[in-house]
Amino acid sequence: MMTKYDFERLNILSEKALSETASRRELKEFYGLFERWNVSVRFNLINGLRK
Repeated sequence: MMTKYDFERLNILSEKALSETASRRELKEFYGLFERWNVSVRFNLINGLRK
């Protein structure tokens, strides 16, 4: 599950990635957070369908 901080950090890093100003470390962090976000969305979608 993502925290509010994780989500805010994902937004910051996505802006840096789009403007091509992110470092390699930031891109690696971005992809990790993006994967966590995708897992959260899939989890919430599946749980929503069960209700």
